[in-house]
Amino acid sequence: MHPLAAALLVFVDNLWMLADWNAVTWLLTIPLSFFSVSLVTAGIQRFLHRDSWGKSLGKGLILGVLAGIPTSITGTPVGLGLLTWAGIMRAKGPSSPSPLVRAIPAAAPPPPAPIAVAAHVITAAPSGPQPASVVAPIPARRLEPWWVKLAIVLLLCGTMLLVTRMVLDRTTGLAEKFRQQHITETFTSALPTFARTPGGNLELATANSTETLSRTDERTIAWDLIYLGKTVSEISVPVTYRYHLVLRDPWKLDVVGNTCVVRAPAIRPSLPPAIHTDQMQKRSEAGWARFDEREQMAALERSLTPWLTRHAGDPRRLALVREQCRKTVAEFVRDWLLREDHWRHDRFTAVQVVFADEPQDKVPPPLTLRLP
Repeated sequence: MHPLAAALLVFVDNLWMLADWNAVTWLLTIPLSFFSVSLVTAGIQRFLHRDSWGKSLGKGLILGVLAGIPTSITGTPVGLGLLTWAGIMRAKGPSSPSPLVRAIPAAAPPPPAPIAVAAHVITAAPSGPQPASVVAPIPARRLEPWWVKLAIVLLLCGTMLLVTRMVLDRTTGLAEKFRQQHITETFTSALPTFARTPGGNLELATANSTETLSRTDERTIAWDLIYLGKTVSEISVPVTYRYHLVLRDPWKLDVVGNTCVVRAPAIRPSLPPAIHTDQMQKRSEAGWARFDEREQMAALERSLTPWLTRHAGDPRRLALVREQCRKTVAEFVRDWLLREDHWRHDRFTAVQVVFADEPQDKVPPPLTLRLP
């Protein structure tokens, strides 16, 4: 087995740690792992290791199956074993690339048959000069090209990084199970900055809703030829919006018969909106070659408050709470009329509220409050 093929198996097998372990990921990763390892291994064994096409395809098929198994338990030990074995077999050769020779004595020709003389057996010695020893060269150990060595080193370095990341992620959770935890909560408040609201505010209405903010980041390299995947970050959190008007802003009261027409200041959102962090939910997905899901989630969290602040003053949201705000202002004016003893049948029997930020061409709203 060529060491480059073994290193490729170890690297691709450990890429399973980046998968999300869902059906869609399996359908994509299993065939990619199988074909990338099997085809490349067949080429390496055929053109670098000088195996026959049958052996090359057989070894490529076996390594491809090991790489396609969705764990690192099978392929990684086998790949490391093959890599070690390939290194040992290559280390058995001589350290010097120059050919060495070894003397091999030539076989002497068979002696002639003995000739019987009287009662003695005389064996004739071989005639002629002794043949010279024949030397046979030992083939030199084949050296790998520089790019093969570089590819092996890069694959092993990448595998070490993947394994280190997996070990750190898993040992962190394992250590927490054996660690005694003592939680100490500390609340530190900096010197506050005070600001007063001249005249005060009148809170009109609140609106509760669950807001979902998502962000998708796709990335390619090599002039958009290689797709690195996309990172999806999503935050879902309940938010409470509050709306008020400034009491010091201009008010205008008109009398139409027994109706008090109130032209109140514009509705304003109380900023920033209240975020219920105890019910916040986060979801993050990263592509096959994306490792920035934490950075993307942190950026999304930083943009959450500015986004909710802009959304609070959206005209469509103001339109949803406008009628509730209108009732609150009408009750506020009615209480004032009661204190002044003007809320009775012979004075004011109805209140109509119009806000300053409402379109002027809009049909006046119906009476907001009537005397029972």
